[in-house]
Amino acid sequence: MSPGPSQLRLTEAWPVHERVSRRARRVRVDVRPDGAVVLTIPQHASRTAALRFLEHSRSWIERTRERLARARQSAPPLRGVGETLAQVRERAAAEARHLLDQESARLGLPYSRFTLRDPRSRWGSCAADGRIMLSWRLALAPAEVFRYVVVHELCHLRWRGHGPRFWALVARQMPDYEAACGWLREHGAALLMASGDLPATRAPQVHQQQ
Repeated sequence: MSPGPSQLRLTEAWPVHERVSRRARRVRVDVRPDGAVVLTIPQHASRTAALRFLEHSRSWIERTRERLARARQSAPPLRGVGETLAQVRERAAAEARHLLDQESARLGLPYSRFTLRDPRSRWGSCAADGRIMLSWRLALAPAEVFRYVVVHELCHLRWRGHGPRFWALVARQMPDYEAACGWLREHGAALLMASGDLPATRAPQVHQQQ
């Protein structure tokens, strides 16, 4: 099977975009945040086996698409509507620098430098040498949520763990921080689905045949 452009394969329930990949090592079924289904077939794999794997994944696909649809319906309004990804990242960098400089001065805890990344399991981190990492997706959240994550990470410059002294420092710097925590717990998934460039949810590889 030679690599070529994506093909669109229709099922009775949802369209499937087939793509042949030189780099893929196994058949994959992904569901994008917008609900689109992508079947990736390695260059020398059997298409028949790939379609069997697609059929095997049917119930998982349906459950995943339903879960993503519910999440989209309950998603809150986000900042950055109408901006390109590059514009959001540029704004995230500017906001992060402003917040870090402002809150660092208030706390009296200087940071060494910061980076913007796209982590999957945290919104930020603080290294022992003063390096701060923040998710660029915080630029899509309410401004006070972004500020809370900045304050949270800066407070780790004094207290590495999450003990009572750490939270007391966070509360002193931002008395209403719990509201921002609650927003992230409730709507954090919406930030992770806010861009089509995000990795899709991937079907388990059990019983896969190639």
